[in-house]
Amino acid sequence: MAFLTLAVCCLLSLSVVHSQPSEAENDHTVFVLIGGTGDLAAKYLWQGVFNVYRSYMDRAQSSESIGGPLIVNLTFDFFTAARQSQDLGNATVKKILSYNVTCDQESEDGFSLSLCQKWKSELINKVVYTPLQNEEDFVSLCSQIISKFSLSASQAKKEVLIYMAIAPSAYESVLQNLNKHCHGLRENKVKIKVALEKPFGIDKASAETMSKQILKYFREDEIYRVDHFLGKPVVKAILPFRAQNSEIEKILDKDHVEKVEIFLKETIGIEDRVHLYNSLGVLRDIHQNHLTQLLTLVAMDLPSDLRDTAKVQENKERLLRQVETVRRHNSLFGQFSDYADLVKKLESNLSVSVDVPTFAATVVKINSPRWRSVPFLLVSGKSLDIRESFVRIIFKNNYVCVSQCDDQTGNEQSSYFKQVVFHIGHGSVKRPSILVSKSFRNPVCPDNFLESIDPSLFTSVSVYGEKASHFYVCSVVKDIPAYESIISNMLVGKQENFVNTKILLLSWQIWDYLVNAEKKVRIYDKSDPRGHLNFVIKESQLEYVHDDDEGNVVIEDEKVVTHSEVMHEYVQTPATFLGRKLKTSHSDHLAFLLARDIDLAAGVEIQNKGSFHIAFSGGTSLTKLFQVLAQSFANLHWHSIHVWQVDERCVHHQDERSNFQMLDRELLRFVDIPYSNIHAMPVYTGGMLCDDELGGAHAYADSLRHIVPNSQLDYVILGLGADGHTASLFPFSSDIHVDTNTFVVTTDDGPAETNRRMTITLPLINKAKNVAIFVTGKHKRDIVNQLETSKSVDKYPVLGVNPINGTVTWYMDYNAYTGGIHVL
Repeated sequence: MAFLTLAVCCLLSLSVVHSQPSEAENDHTVFVLIGGTGDLAAKYLWQGVFNVYRSYMDRAQSSESIGGPLIVNLTFDFFTAARQSQDLGNATVKKILSYNVTCDQESEDGFSLSLCQKWKSELINKVVYTPLQNEEDFVSLCSQIISKFSLSASQAKKEVLIYMAIAPSAYESVLQNLNKHCHGLRENKVKIKVALEKPFGIDKASAETMSKQILKYFREDEIYRVDHFLGKPVVKAILPFRAQNSEIEKILDKDHVEKVEIFLKETIGIEDRVHLYNSLGVLRDIHQNHLTQLLTLVAMDLPSDLRDTAKVQENKERLLRQVETVRRHNSLFGQFSDYADLVKKLESNLSVSVDVPTFAATVVKINSPRWRSVPFLLVSGKSLDIRESFVRIIFKNNYVCVSQCDDQTGNEQSSYFKQVVFHIGHGSVKRPSILVSKSFRNPVCPDNFLESIDPSLFTSVSVYGEKASHFYVCSVVKDIPAYESIISNMLVGKQENFVNTKILLLSWQIWDYLVNAEKKVRIYDKSDPRGHLNFVIKESQLEYVHDDDEGNVVIEDEKVVTHSEVMHEYVQTPATFLGRKLKTSHSDHLAFLLARDIDLAAGVEIQNKGSFHIAFSGGTSLTKLFQVLAQSFANLHWHSIHVWQVDERCVHHQDERSNFQMLDRELLRFVDIPYSNIHAMPVYTGGMLCDDELGGAHAYADSLRHIVPNSQLDYVILGLGADGHTASLFPFSSDIHVDTNTFVVTTDDGPAETNRRMTITLPLINKAKNVAIFVTGKHKRDIVNQLETSKSVDKYPVLGVNPINGTVTWYMDYNAYTGGIHVL
């Protein structure tokens, strides 16, 4: 493991006062860098810390010199801690600060070289090194940090920033010790922020485990997972550019966009990261994080206010739920020819993984009304021909001229290739820039970007398949280093530029299958001089253009192996339950099986009669089903599908307890279903909730009779309560035995917190063509056992589900059916 070091520096917050501040007005931020002598810190982090520090010092100096408003007093105390001895640690830290922290870049805010050198010298002189070798050292360190806030007034802003620039395997032990021994920070109302560096797990399961470990010690709002691409100027400008250019934003959809290319190409190999890279490969290293974050920014729906962090994160999460899981037929892989020899040379004790890809191309599909059928190409690799990263949106050429066509074809701009390119760095454009085809109007450049007409900005006369003169160009004014931006964003709490736990796990959900699947890997030479990695798209499949005539393709067994395929105890499962068809699997796969069955049934009914009517029960167990339908079955003929509710609590639809709110949040808003096809139960009418005199239940029953052919639902999805209830038909309720013409009732038999419900009845359920009963969780195991030994419908209402001319299928996960033992 890298040397464990800790550097602590107090940085000033952004508060401004209009007179010399008193002691009570001093705001303090303590920056804690763990891993301060490691490669990441030496190359990037210390320079980022210094750049932020000197920008604050320059503001203070400038305001004081002109007699203007003063920034609050700055007091800096730097502590560096490591496992090294006192003398060696002092020497290491001083060397990094002296040689790696530089003043050779021209400042855009008026800093002179001499002033920069002054701040650098002060920084070096203030740094004190302390060994950190055991738990007692954590006690000492925390005591010193806490003491820095001892003189702060209660109303002062107090923060501690902890930056974890060490191996993720050490996160838990370090954070546990900091949480244990720095508890005085919370007692003193000091705000804590923790920055974490990737990799955040090697698959979804390990990411979930790591997240749970971290959340034992720090809250979600205290965690800042770093993806340094989110700190790059062009990447930070994607959302503002979209928001400021409505002409382009309104055509970012399936009707206008042909494809989106997201590329990150590198010319270097893996010389400095052999051990780590051999366990990751390009998918874990680049696709799951950097490229997925770029996809999210370009494809997510814009919130009404980009400053609303919660809404930005919510829209990112919604987009990621719509992304299909990437499969092998969507992907191509390569490995540069010197990979195996390089691993053996640099890490002689390391076993070489022959199928570790150093190149990957994947086509990602988003199942949403906005993006359905648009391919997003995510491509990255090592030892390629050029270093370059970009997001390129290519628009369809769907303009058809009918009149005055000679004039149109004579217009030079009409022949331009329509595209928008977010050029992140390197390659054909010398500065980070946004390129817009001149077939659009002149774009609005976001903050820190200005329109450029300088031809020397390009390395050649042609870029992205067009003459450079055919683009409007917004070029970055100040190319702020990514880690400087990250540290600044931490200071001001801009969490939308970091990765929260939900976004992390949703991104892993997209890639989890592929990272664990065995792969066909094509061998390519450095820089790929013969173009062996060039490929074509055929629907959602990728194929290499050239056959590998030298036979240097590593072909692995096509069996898919995942981390979940370990040794288990297995039992034989029967084909039926209570005389009805039974399907068992893991809960996630079980939801997919039911969604697939719904898809098949919908196809048949829509072809036969032009519509499909499905009713969904409430309850959290169906959340996964909704997500699968939204993610993998958004291409259903939703225009012909009518969605009904099985039951609803008598609460407003905006209430978190509302079944409809969950249905809408997890499914309906992601699919292209007409509003008139959504039939929510009318629990709130005339300003009243489930008022019998207003006849909400009767109105819903009338709607069913008039809209559903023969009052026969095509599919009813039910759950199972731990007491044997289904829909909102509870044990020993009189509503179990209503007459055959009563389809909907209101009842007061529910649990105390929401006892008032509206529900469809057994007569309507039993008219359905298909009924699915979806049961998950170990807590359902007891009721499953009880159902096998009872015939009492009063005691167990679910036993009353007995369609007259339809079918019933039970869907049970392993936990519910066997208590967790897998079945065959």
